[in-house]
Amino acid sequence: MTSRTNGTRKTRRLRVLLTLVLATALAANADDSSEKKPGIDTVVITAQKRRELDRQISHFVFGAVVSYMNDSLERWDTPICPLVAGLSGDRGEFVFTRVTEIAKAAHAHLGEEHCKPNFYIVVTAYPDLLLAKWVKRDIGLVNNCNGMGYIKSFLHSRQPVRVFYNAVFRSSTGMNHSLDTAGTDLIGLNLPFNLSPCAAVDPHPPDSRLRYGVVQELSSVIVVVDSTKTTNINIGQLTDYVALLGLAQIKPEANPGTAPSILNLFRETGLPAPQGLSPWDEAFLHSLYTTDQTNTLQVSVIKGRMLDELANH
Repeated sequence: MTSRTNGTRKTRRLRVLLTLVLATALAANADDSSEKKPGIDTVVITAQKRRELDRQISHFVFGAVVSYMNDSLERWDTPICPLVAGLSGDRGEFVFTRVTEIAKAAHAHLGEEHCKPNFYIVVTAYPDLLLAKWVKRDIGLVNNCNGMGYIKSFLHSRQPVRVFYNAVFRSSTGMNHSLDTAGTDLIGLNLPFNLSPCAAVDPHPPDSRLRYGVVQELSSVIVVVDSTKTTNINIGQLTDYVALLGLAQIKPEANPGTAPSILNLFRETGLPAPQGLSPWDEAFLHSLYTTDQTNTLQVSVIKGRMLDELANH
């Protein structure tokens, strides 16, 4: 009787022990699955966000930046020397300082003190009149590399901020391929094509098709602000907008898509006006000035670098 009782007790203990072991194993499995599932979801969500970010970046670049089929993007390779006119001392100094800070952050080169101006920022209530007199007085102010239509659209633009880009071709070895006579046809010289400031022929073309023999270099940029159309924004917003336009060749009707950008400053988006350069704008400028300009895949490299910077932001 006693042995049967002891056997029964042992059996019950064994059942209890097995139950506890099974319960512990199930709990452990439940914990593992609960830990692993968020991890899988996180990977999927991250991949989806990265693909969406890549799509937005493509829209930003192709909707806002002037690109060329067989040429590099335009940027400053020579030192930038800003000149600010039409503002009071303190406001003009603020614009100058802020523009140079943005250029430094992008790794663009800046000129020494008392350098010759090549980045003009002019604020006026009479932009058409000012430009008419300026072009008449300075025949080399604008070149005709993009046609007379480009010049006329600049001179008679109705935009709050208008910009004109003068660019030259430079070989990958650093040799300049355009003359210093920009705008010569404006005074009737009619230079032959082989002496045109817009011609680009590299005497030592690269061996690889993955490199440009010549690249486009900004030689001067003219930004004219219509003060009668910018009264509803502050000087900080205006300065950041002008800086982006002056450091990269931006389309006149730039549309950065859904990307947050200072380029939306004068666009009707239904959203609050941007207060300054966004991380998108900064990532673009930084990528533009740190990529190899001779790389025929320059735009793709810029997009990739923007993706890496913004994905980790």
